[in-house]
Amino acid sequence: MDKVIKVINLLKIAIIFAFGLFSTAGYSLSSDWAISEKSKVRLISPMTSSNNNQLILALEYELEDEWKTYWKSPGGGGFPQKIIWNNSSNVKDIKILWPEPIEFEILGLKSIGYKDKVIFPLIVDIEDNQKQTNLNLNINYLVCKDVCIPGSADIFLNIPSGDGEYTDYFFEIEKVLSTTLNNNIDFTPISNFSFKAIENNNSVIFDIEISTTSFFDDPKIFIHTPFGLPVVEPINNYSLDFQKLNTSLYYSADQFNEKKFPIEIFFYDNNHSFKVKKNVEIENVDKNISINTSLIYLLLISLLGGFILNLMPCVFPVLSLKLLSVINTEDKKIKSSFFITILGIISSFLILGAFFAILKQINISISWGMQFQEPYFLMFILIIISMFFLNTLGLIQINLPGFLSSSKILNSGNNFYTKNFFNGFFATLLATPCSAPYLGTAVTAAFTQSTTYLFLIFFFMGIGMSLPYLIIAFFPGLISFLPRSGKWMIYFKYFLSILLFITIVWLLSILNNYFNYLFIVSFTVLLILISAILKFRIYQTPLIISLIIIFFLTPYLNSFQKINEENYKSNNWLDFNSKSIPEIIANNEIVFLDITADWCITCKFNKINVLNSEVISEFFDSQEITLIKADWTQPNEKINKFLKKYNKFGIPFNAFYSSKFPEGIVMNEILTEKQIFETYNKVK
Repeated sequence: MDKVIKVINLLKIAIIFAFGLFSTAGYSLSSDWAISEKSKVRLISPMTSSNNNQLILALEYELEDEWKTYWKSPGGGGFPQKIIWNNSSNVKDIKILWPEPIEFEILGLKSIGYKDKVIFPLIVDIEDNQKQTNLNLNINYLVCKDVCIPGSADIFLNIPSGDGEYTDYFFEIEKVLSTTLNNNIDFTPISNFSFKAIENNNSVIFDIEISTTSFFDDPKIFIHTPFGLPVVEPINNYSLDFQKLNTSLYYSADQFNEKKFPIEIFFYDNNHSFKVKKNVEIENVDKNISINTSLIYLLLISLLGGFILNLMPCVFPVLSLKLLSVINTEDKKIKSSFFITILGIISSFLILGAFFAILKQINISISWGMQFQEPYFLMFILIIISMFFLNTLGLIQINLPGFLSSSKILNSGNNFYTKNFFNGFFATLLATPCSAPYLGTAVTAAFTQSTTYLFLIFFFMGIGMSLPYLIIAFFPGLISFLPRSGKWMIYFKYFLSILLFITIVWLLSILNNYFNYLFIVSFTVLLILISAILKFRIYQTPLIISLIIIFFLTPYLNSFQKINEENYKSNNWLDFNSKSIPEIIANNEIVFLDITADWCITCKFNKINVLNSEVISEFFDSQEITLIKADWTQPNEKINKFLKKYNKFGIPFNAFYSSKFPEGIVMNEILTEKQIFETYNKVK
């Protein structure tokens, strides 16, 4: 159906263009400007005359810079325009159509309305189409900036009867009409819409559920009721495929003086725009049930996503080393150790939340794992992981400062608390390049909702990641199920050292995007020197600090800088930065998009297990699917904006596109071959 609408709109534009191209004279039919302070308004007509029973006209407003006027429900202040047409002749009724408004703040109040220039289409029902129609309109409106100024306009316009010509205003009015909402929801991809009003604990909650066969991009919902409700922040929850939206709007119950009332819901979002008008009745809910179920859902998802992080290859070595460290330790020590580590995990999640909240407030783009796009952060993690690696190999046997110790974590005094706290802190840092199942939903909700929600979601993610530690802390006897210390621990440590070595190679591969081979050589030399210093205990602290400072200064040397070159090398995959998905699907091609990064562990998992598998590679070739890859290893504004369009704040991101689904079908973070086949069958 949306394709039919697009074709109709294209035909309209073609007709308008043809008319403008071949007409030899310009026509206009409008009233004089009615000028008020900071604004002016006039009535314009798309036709010079008409013999229809209904006229389409428009009110055109022009406002001075930064001045605004109001929508049908203005919100916290102001009032909408009012039209008095009693002195008109041959007029039965006049209805105003309201274009999509914007939100703004005036005098400390959130409001809804328009700025600069705005056109309001008018539907005029006439009594006799054989007679001239005389419009005599008195319009009262309000414009505001730092102060509010009422405006009043008396407007006169006569519309003769008969076959008319198109005027110069025809295109402008048609363009506004094409974006003005229609009552028929069937003309959109919406498959389900439901609305209910619930009174609960002195609040009235508007609960809206909408499903689509496409996907939601950046929906905006505006509500009109007889009560003049204030502007509130909607709480949006999306399904994993962004095809289902649940929106909740909270109002104070004392703002409603009736239980039954009419309501209009205006919904704007790409091809989903529509208006619904209905009568509703506020339902009473047991006041004891006052918890927001959508919030409960988000917190459970956050808890589960945080827990699954422990199973990801980024975090598993740290958890294993922690368990090894408490074998043959008394229960009291085990409890203290694990509770302090839990505190480190939760604290680090809250610090991350505060960091993202600050960036969000100052309008800097945020995303999960964004710190792995910073080379100095990667160098810091590289040094820490290397110390773990050397310690598990037994090449150095020392009490490293703070959390760098892994073999003798349980000591006494302040060092004991510091080591265990930073053990949890460091585990969180290692978790950030991983996108576990459910984590994407939790992070998206955190970054798109209020700051309070952000902190709650990050707190529950921290609790989720702490669950294995909590279990051991409350039931330290479970450690007894592990074998007693013996030779197996040496072999297991060697196994962990292999995992840590792989992590070091992975970090170096990411840094290779920033620096050349000399950087790897300098790091290797640094590691050898630190090992020798620790082994022979030669002025340990000052020498190690000096070497690490020198290491962090190497990026400033030109000889370490990577020469700019085309680093995109693939025979099968096209570069996202140089290709346009809409242009490709316009040729009836099907596109598979993969947004990935060298630091994204989940992306690597998808690549090894699915995208590079023989079955999927042959499938892509046989179906002639166009493959596009976007590398987000380093910051990239185009990729960042693209992800924000889908309300995504992390990767991996995989989607299929076709002429049938130009907005694409987004897949889960963890790919499967079955999911690839099923999604392809939908879009083809």
